[in-house]
Amino acid sequence: MAVTATTQFTSEQVAEAEKAALALEALVSRLGSDKAFAEALQENPRQALSDAGLVLVKESMEALMLVDSERFDKACESLFDLVDSDFLITMSTPSCG
Repeated sequence: MAVTATTQFTSEQVAEAEKAALALEALVSRLGSDKAFAEALQENPRQALSDAGLVLVKESMEALMLVDSERFDKACESLFDLVDSDFLITMSTPSCG
């Protein structure tokens, strides 16, 4: 008899993953449809995200990678098609530095 591994996630992990997925998908959608937002994001990513009410939380992103890696990968691929590497570097640099 073969034993298959099942992965169980807490309701908190699932909720955090959903928040991250919705935020990433909203970001991608907004970048694709709002030129002014895309320009603001290029100039000052943290402020543009804040002004748009988009919150990208590290722990939520980690939950999304764990709970639904395919959804995370799809959103990231779409995002990478819309932004340049400078944006990604800016977002990964601590705001205090």
